[in-house]
Amino acid sequence: MLQKARKYTDNTHLADSLKITISAVIPFLIFMPTQQFDWAFAMAVGALLTAPVDIPSNLKDKINGILVGALMVPFVTLLLSLTQGHWYFYPVFIFILFSLGMISVYGHRANMLSFSGLLAASLGLAHSYTGKDLWIHGLLLLLGGLLYLVVSLVFYFVRPRRYGVLQTSECMDLTAEYLKYRAQLWTKGTNADKIVEEQLNIQIKLNEVHENLREFLVLNKANTGNSSNNRRLLVAFSTLVEILEIAVSTSFDHKELHALLDEDDPTIIRDYQALAEDLSAAIKDIGDSLNMGLNYKPKYDFDRKLLALQDKLTAFIDNSKSPNKVEAVLSFSNVLHYAQSQIDKIHILERILTEKTFSDNVEDRFKELEKFLTPVHYRWETLIVNLNFTSTIFRHATRLTLTILIGLIISNFFNLLNGYWILLTIVVIMRPGYGLTKTRSFERVIGTVLGGLIAFGLLFILQDNHTLIAYLTILMMVLGYWFSHTDYKIGVTFITMYVVLIYAILTPNFMDLLIYRVIDTLIGALLALGANYILWPSWEFLNVNVHLSKSIQANQKYVKEIKEIYNQKNDPTLSYKLARKYAFIEIGNLMASFQRMIQEPKSKQRLRSEIYELAVLNHTFLSTAASIGVYVQSRHTTKASESFNLVMDYIDKNLQLTHNLLNNTPSEEDLITAEDQESYRVSMSYLQNVREYELKKSYTDDMQIKNLMEESAMVIQQLTWLAHLSEKILKISKVIRDKREEMQQKKLVLNPTVLFKKG
Repeated sequence: MLQKARKYTDNTHLADSLKITISAVIPFLIFMPTQQFDWAFAMAVGALLTAPVDIPSNLKDKINGILVGALMVPFVTLLLSLTQGHWYFYPVFIFILFSLGMISVYGHRANMLSFSGLLAASLGLAHSYTGKDLWIHGLLLLLGGLLYLVVSLVFYFVRPRRYGVLQTSECMDLTAEYLKYRAQLWTKGTNADKIVEEQLNIQIKLNEVHENLREFLVLNKANTGNSSNNRRLLVAFSTLVEILEIAVSTSFDHKELHALLDEDDPTIIRDYQALAEDLSAAIKDIGDSLNMGLNYKPKYDFDRKLLALQDKLTAFIDNSKSPNKVEAVLSFSNVLHYAQSQIDKIHILERILTEKTFSDNVEDRFKELEKFLTPVHYRWETLIVNLNFTSTIFRHATRLTLTILIGLIISNFFNLLNGYWILLTIVVIMRPGYGLTKTRSFERVIGTVLGGLIAFGLLFILQDNHTLIAYLTILMMVLGYWFSHTDYKIGVTFITMYVVLIYAILTPNFMDLLIYRVIDTLIGALLALGANYILWPSWEFLNVNVHLSKSIQANQKYVKEIKEIYNQKNDPTLSYKLARKYAFIEIGNLMASFQRMIQEPKSKQRLRSEIYELAVLNHTFLSTAASIGVYVQSRHTTKASESFNLVMDYIDKNLQLTHNLLNNTPSEEDLITAEDQESYRVSMSYLQNVREYELKKSYTDDMQIKNLMEESAMVIQQLTWLAHLSEKILKISKVIRDKREEMQQKKLVLNPTVLFKKG
């Protein structure tokens, strides 16, 4: 119980919350003797606004990022305060908002810097400072930002490697969960489609964790050198990536295996499923031990269980009279080979935790990892190419600027108390997509109302006990920023509570403040939601086609690399590994896009079933292609036949044609001709005859003959399925193309002026 509690609390989210809270409380402790609470507030606000820029990175980037944030907050505040009341205030205000919105094109850190700047612009209108007071206020904001930098650095030096450990542990948890779903596929009557959907969701999360770990390991090596801890984490990460790739790339026909084996010995699959569940549980235990810093003791005897399964398979070979015995043995031998591969990888993970001195030479792995990093370039051209309405960020920046401007006008017109809360609400909940904005709008309104009611109840009970209220305020602050990362509604509830409690200490009319906070939050949420629906909306059904196209292209590139490696019989090249990486990333991006689409209004979920079907087909295609790639790497294979290459060319043409259809760029040279169809038919017929011939042979223990039989059975089976999937992908893409054309025609009939509009 204590270990579970520690795992839940000892994470980066709580650490971030503590950094923010400590940085906000210290100014009050400093200025409490002189009762200069305005100065304390200013410093605390400077720390709070600088905090979002503090994202995990190497020490140099951390310091530079926080310094830029600490300088930007007072700069924005001073500029708006100096222009307020003049005719040029609104042009300056609009320019600042739009510029801050546009810097998001430079990646995650720039996006968080944009967020801090927008918050500063909103809060900069909360008070009207002039003369010396204005400059003192700006200086205190800067000092607050610098104070946060000091606190953040203290946390960093106390536990400099904690982030890497937590990310590796999370990677283990997600990988274990993926394997757990794989084990469930062996249960008869299970909902395979639902399991595949869950696996895709896990892959989306794993893509993000993998990218975070790549960046941390490479940048951390630059700071700390090739330390033992770095080597351990790198080997763990590389092994987890390999475990996932082996799992994704090894697909089984579970129904067929049940049919082939259950009649003679139904316990074989049951025992294997238990082994598969243990594989998942072992990785989960390793992740927990790494997270908690505990000594790991292996408790699963995988080798014994695998040997017992091999003995059962031997007994099946000796006793079965089934005419499909050879096929059953070859298929289940592939299952056992998969299990052995995963067991070997898990033993590596166990060794990372059990060996006191870890001296593996991982220099080559570090060099390879560097090539897999996605670079971020701060080029002027990156901003220029996004200054048009085809850019999602440009539309969002324009939409956000106009919405905040409308919120400011409403606040001034109705002279609302603390009207800047409207602007803060817009900045916090407004996102480029409608779905996430809608979700955050509802959660923020619910959290604000709920937090206000709970805070009012606490104040009614505590009356004027300001000391206890102050302690509760600090606790609510910690909980608010902690939960904001994991459950936004709960986070907003606690944040509203600490805001109300602070005002209860400082002012007697806190009930008015609470009422206005709810009203302002509701106005801001409605403005954000309405703007995302009306002002240049970025509907996901428009973006999902881009992700479909990229996923198809990534799969096409991967298939070409597999064909190359099968023909050349060489070790996997960097281009092969990069093609594999981007194929997995793009399928994750595709599913993430689809999930965003289904959060939008039903009228905007166009071709939902067809897009989902194509996304799932893409995932299945990738898994099947990867299974051939893994087989070629892990086994000795014969020379690729001309038929194999012709079928792979046919698959490549299907994918290219699919890509052209999705992008409405048909090309005569990419069309599949009658000659292509005939070559494919003859080649596939030849390969299937070879497979049937091998399966009709008597089973033998001769390793060379056995490998040849297995290659013929497994590779041809997967190749056949791959070709079939490419045809289905092409077919559904034609359906999508036809339905889009039909919708366009209806649009023209209803509104002929569409013909005269650009784009």
